[in-house]
Amino acid sequence: MTTWYRKLTDYPENENNPFSEKAVLEISTTKKRQAIKPPKTSNGENKYWVIDNNGEKVAESLFVREVEVDEEQFAKVFLSGLLNFWELSPRGIRVFTYVLRQLRAGRDEFYFSASECMKFTLYKSRGLVTSGLAELIGAGLIARSTDPLIYFVNPLVIFNGSRVTFAKSYVRKQIQDKNPGQLALPFNPSLEQLREMAKTTQL
Repeated sequence: MTTWYRKLTDYPENENNPFSEKAVLEISTTKKRQAIKPPKTSNGENKYWVIDNNGEKVAESLFVREVEVDEEQFAKVFLSGLLNFWELSPRGIRVFTYVLRQLRAGRDEFYFSASECMKFTLYKSRGLVTSGLAELIGAGLIARSTDPLIYFVNPLVIFNGSRVTFAKSYVRKQIQDKNPGQLALPFNPSLEQLREMAKTTQL
């Protein structure tokens, strides 16, 4: 078990999430087939029908679309990131539990209140809270930002929402920032297509 103490100021501040680029490269995706059904009515479930030239119902129709999803199963903490927790002390685990409650859907940053964290963890010492927070940074779970109240999460380990959507948004923003003219994107580009486009703009 980790017993050393480090200060928050031992770790660098970051203008942007330092984990984002690595996450874009390492997030793996798969395709899921999703059926699109008509809305239910008061008489029960509706159906789409194929009608022939005589106006007769000849077959039931169903629309299916493919949705890009994460390959990894997760409930806010991704299975591949569990090794990051092995060296956490009890104070680090308590502070991490508070951090999980602060995550917002689709956001790679969270607001941290030391006083609120003290109430949640039942610690009387602010030093125990900040020490636990420093442990999370040292374990690569979170990172400091230039705002002392805002921290970034590592989406390869913890995330609330769709990492695919997050990764696509990140790559789109990088493409637009580097080359505003390179915006000819497919209607619903896959993460792999965006990665290839990012290479052409030399991100």
